Order: sequence, then C-alpha cells, then structure tokens
Amino acid sequence: MRFPRGLLHAVALAGLVGFGATACFGPVGESAGGGAQSVVFANTGGALAEIFKANAYADLAAEGVTVAEESPNNEAKLTAMVQAGNPTWDVFYSTPYTAMGKCDVLFEKIDYSRIQTAGLEQSQLSECGVPMINSSFLLVYNKDKYGANPPTSWADFYDTTRFPGNRGIMNYAKDAGMETALLADGVPGDRLYPLDYDRAFATLDGIRSSLRFFDTGAQQTQALQSGEVDMMLAWPGRAYDALKSGAPLAVVWNQPLKYYDVVAIVKGAPHQEQAYQLINSLIAQKNQEAIANRLPYEPANTQAAKSSDPQIAEFVDGPRSQGTTVVRDNAWWAANLDEATQRWTGWVNR
Repeated sequence: MRFPRGLLHAVALAGLVGFGATACFGPVGESAGGGAQSVVFANTGGALAEIFKANAYADLAAEGVTVAEESPNNEAKLTAMVQAGNPTWDVFYSTPYTAMGKCDVLFEKIDYSRIQTAGLEQSQLSECGVPMINSSFLLVYNKDKYGANPPTSWADFYDTTRFPGNRGIMNYAKDAGMETALLADGVPGDRLYPLDYDRAFATLDGIRSSLRFFDTGAQQTQALQSGEVDMMLAWPGRAYDALKSGAPLAVVWNQPLKYYDVVAIVKGAPHQEQAYQLINSLIAQKNQEAIANRLPYEPANTQAAKSSDPQIAEFVDGPRSQGTTVVRDNAWWAANLDEATQRWTGWVNR
C-alpha cells in the first residue's frame, strides 16, 4: 500500500515532563502491562480519555479486553522504553508527523488488513499512523474588545496598530506560529513549505512585545477566560472550553490551518492483537460520534455524524472557510521537526 507524503497536523507532542498516572478501565483483573487480554494506551488524558472510557473501552470490555491508560503520552518515556527493548505501552496517541518520522523506529508498521478503514481518508493513512480526529489551528478573538471592527485574517493577528491588544500563542514550533506568520506576510497557503524561518521570525518580531506564550492547554483556556489575551492562535478544544465558561469569543474562518491526530502501535508492543482491537474501537462510528458530540473536533471516520451543537459548530470547519483552509505538510514536519524546534526556541529565548 502506498501512502501520500504531502498531506499527512498537530496538537501536539506531549511535554517532556512527568510520566503521569496509570488507570485501568474495563473488567477487573489485568493491570497495565498485564495479561494477554490487556492493552495499554498512552494518550493525552482529559475529556478525550473520558469519552474513550465510556465508549471504545466499554465495547472492548464486553469482548473481555481490558484497557489500561497512561497519560501524558510522553515521547521521551516512549523512546526510552523502546530503546531498552521493553515497552509497556501498546498504543500511542500521536501527531501524524511523529508517527511518520519515527515509523519502524518507535512505531510498528500498520497491517491495514487488520484495520477497519471504511470511512477514513486515504490521504491520512500512513505506514505507522491511523487517523483519529480532525481539527484546525484557529484565530480566536474577544468580541467585546474589537466590537464592530473585528480581525478577519492572520494579517490582522500580526497587525498591532489596527488591532491593539495582547496575543496568545503556544510556545512550540509545531503549533503554527511560523505558518501563520508566513500567511500573514502574504505567502500562499499552498506554498508554505519549506518554511522560510527568517521571513516568519521577521513577522513574529512585529508582535513580540504583545505576545504571551503558553505551555499548556489549560493556560490557554484561562488566558481567554480572564481576558489576559485579546486574540489567540488557539487549539479549538481549549477555546471551546473558554466559550462554554462565558468568555465572549468569536472565530475567524479565514485560512484555518488543518491538522489531525493519529494513533500508532508502539514498536515491540507486547499486546499487538489487542492494540489492533483498540484502534478499531477508537475509530468506530460510535466512539467517533461520541467525540464529535462533546468536543469541537471532526471525526476521522466520515461515516460518523458531526455534532449539531451550535457552540461546538463554532470551532468545527465547514463552508465558513470558503475554500481557504490550509493543509499542514506533515511529511515536511516529520523531516524537519528538530531543526524547526531549535529555530523556534532560539527566537523565543533571544
């Protein structure tokens, strides 16, 4: 099976701090790394994990398979356990470019004859990653701050003269700061890659004094709720949390930067049969619709219905983008993540 290299996101690599806690869901019996009917899933925790527990894990429990869970999905820990030849995790929640760049190193190649691919976008299938959710990096702003003259583009996000106020941005190279800076400077969405670092940082320099950097999604939500920032290059889920809590937010659907997440099987995973069962349960229509009905993400499985909740719909792409959606080149990120991270870190700390 051949896989396209051009279009394959980002939420994000897990922070390289802390190894989190382990929890077991399903029938009482096997623990993390336990017997043959166990499977261990390293993921981001939070609301997504609650949805997995109520749907995918429950369905597996009925089949006699216990899911043990660890979060955060720490890549440093994953690397150490795989290099030691003793992985205790089976399935890893990942960015597509991590799954691509570490395919056959940290992750097993997927046997797609064992994956129920009906409804999945072929362009999102890679040798080591199965798509899980779809989303976009978004420009979110405070309606009370800007009133009848709101921002309408990334150019406005980078224009502090016409649109004064603090901007929020995640302190990670992968979280679209460089891409949106280039879009603001006039680079066409289909010509972003390879990223022109110097041009991107020159644009970012223009808003440096107005930037607030964040390290966690919780900080992002808090900053939007408190009014610490007036605009944000946002994760939809975190902006949605702020809106639900009463923050006066609106979304700009002009050049949203599409991303998606994947699940991958850990290299040398001890429970590979159960890993395939878990992945199939995660991408099944029931679990995918449960995610869409609670969180502002589009199902990776196109057979699953989107939510009809108008607040969720605010953060889910559709006709409002009017064909301007920009697609991240995950093959480029897979090959250049280390350099991009070094360049970003150097700019932030200079």
